[in-house]
Amino acid sequence: MPASDPALAGAAAVALTGLAEAYRPRPVTPLLPWRDAHRLVKPYIVTARGRQWDDQMVELARATASKQLDFDDAMGSVGLAVVVLHLGDDGAYLIVQSWTKDFQSRLSMFSGLDVDDLRPMPTGVAPCVWELEVLSHERTAYVTHILSGGVDVDAWLEDALDTRPQPNPEGIPSGT
Repeated sequence: MPASDPALAGAAAVALTGLAEAYRPRPVTPLLPWRDAHRLVKPYIVTARGRQWDDQMVELARATASKQLDFDDAMGSVGLAVVVLHLGDDGAYLIVQSWTKDFQSRLSMFSGLDVDDLRPMPTGVAPCVWELEVLSHERTAYVTHILSGGVDVDAWLEDALDTRPQPNPEGIPSGT
C-alpha cells in the first residue's frame, strides 16, 4: 500500500479509500449527432450498472437540452455542442455544453429521479467523474478538429468517445 500523506489522515483517508473501492468505469455510448438548422450536437449516454436507456428517454433529454441550447445560442454559441445523459445509481443527469466565442463554453446541468423529471441543478454543482470523461474527450476533439484542424466539423462529429465493452471474438485471448 502506498504511503499516506499525513494531511489526508483519518476521515479523509477513509473517504478516499471508500471512493476508490466503489469506483467502476461506466460505459459511454455515443449517439448519432443531432443536426438542427443552426446547430450540431454530439449526444452521449453514460449508464450505471443495471441502468438501461431507450429512445423515449433520449427524446425527453433532447427536448430539455434543446431549450437550453436555444438560450445558449442567444448568448453567443458557435453552433457546436455536447450533451451527456447520465443514468446514474441515484437518478438521471443531463449535461449540456455549448462551445462559445472567445474559446469558452457554457455548461448547464439538470437532474431528476428520472429523465422525465429533469430540473436545473443548483449553482456550484459540477459534473461527476463519468461525465467529465466525456467532456474531457470533447475538449480534445474540439481543439484538434475545430481550433487546430481547420474547422473540420465532419472530423469533430466522427471523433466520438465509445467505452462500451467490446465483444471478444471466439478464440482470441483477451488483451491481444
